[in-house]
Amino acid sequence: MQIERETSGELTARVKVKLEPGDYQPRVEQVLNDYRKSATIPGFRKGKVPMALIKKQYGTPVLVDEINKLLQESLGKYLDEEQLNVLGQPIPAEDEQDSGNFDQPGDFQFAYDIGLAPEISLEFGKKAVFTRHSIKVDKKAIEAAIEDHRRRHGELTDEEVSGDKDLLVGHMAQLDDAGAVLEGGIANDANISIEHISDKKTKKALQDLKVGDVVTVDPHLVSHGHDDLGKMLNISHDQVHDLKGSFQFEVKEIKRMHLHENNQELWDKVLGKDVVSEAKAFEAKVKEEIEAQFDRDAEWVFRRRFVVDLLEHLQLPMPDDFMKRWIQVANEQEITEEQVNQEYPAYAESLRWQLIQSAVMKATEMRVSQEELLEEAKRMIGAQYAQYGMPIEGEYLESFAQNALANEEERRRIADVIIERKVVDDLKTRVTIKDKAVSYEEFAKLAAEVR
Repeated sequence: MQIERETSGELTARVKVKLEPGDYQPRVEQVLNDYRKSATIPGFRKGKVPMALIKKQYGTPVLVDEINKLLQESLGKYLDEEQLNVLGQPIPAEDEQDSGNFDQPGDFQFAYDIGLAPEISLEFGKKAVFTRHSIKVDKKAIEAAIEDHRRRHGELTDEEVSGDKDLLVGHMAQLDDAGAVLEGGIANDANISIEHISDKKTKKALQDLKVGDVVTVDPHLVSHGHDDLGKMLNISHDQVHDLKGSFQFEVKEIKRMHLHENNQELWDKVLGKDVVSEAKAFEAKVKEEIEAQFDRDAEWVFRRRFVVDLLEHLQLPMPDDFMKRWIQVANEQEITEEQVNQEYPAYAESLRWQLIQSAVMKATEMRVSQEELLEEAKRMIGAQYAQYGMPIEGEYLESFAQNALANEEERRRIADVIIERKVVDDLKTRVTIKDKAVSYEEFAKLAAEVR
């Protein structure tokens, strides 16, 4: 067997494999002998079928199968021995014909194209400068936070007529083109917050309503993005994307939030008994709270943007043409060239990030311990239950975490979260990070871009 490699592009190569009868014939003979031992053919006792008959019936398919197996094994071994960092898998060359005749087997030659990963240097240099946006804690932000505390500890009452800040509890039902309820259409109980509707016409139409009133609404205008609309109507993301037309909304309840007074009772509820005793001291504590939360938010946004910005900075080359071909060849379902071109940019970005992660892990000999897995599982599960107002801890949390880690897929997902966090932590030490203070409104726009 002979294997040769020649460079065909910046990040591609062609591997040619030449097989002689001595490479594959012993394997073929072994398989045919096994067939002969077990073959049941009328007129012959089991195990006594002439080999010539076995070869006539099974010779060619066995030859093809064994050569394919041999090619896979030899290519895999060659790539390992040569320590080639390949992307995807070798695929047959399009512009070079294989040689050999399966009906009259002799020498065979096969040509494969391979894609190579780019070399990655973790020495980014002085030009690797990234911005971490911090949020200015101004009077407006403090007032908004205090109002939020007042809202959380306020009183929710039932009202007869809706106002501009009320919550409508009711039922949504999809309408047809004629304005009638669509039979078999989307229907779900839903809440509409009038206060947070930006469309003025819609906002006005939802005021001065009573229980039992029915109005026609555009679901996109009474929700806040695709995720919120999906939850409101209990539909999938794909359904949200294609959703058109109007819905009927029947008012079943009108709720109004009465904010808590900004007084000692509120301060005690928020901070604890007699921690502060005056409004200025409460404001100072709220400011500390905001600063801590803003810092967490700023770090979250930075880490999400950092990955995108770093990839843009590095401009890692990829064997794009090869990868597109490989995606088509490797995909179990038929995929068109148009589909590949449409999906490839996102795939390539994901692959680039994987390569950077691998480079950092190799350079730092990064590992994920069982203790790290357990703590991360407990953190994730604890946060999930807390989200639904059901905090868990102690033995229950430990048990849930252990059960999660027993699932191999879930264990891998949790490990990926830890690895990405540790990789980003490492990469942050290799670049220059500059802080830039922005308003809360500016920061909200930045955050929306990375969600």
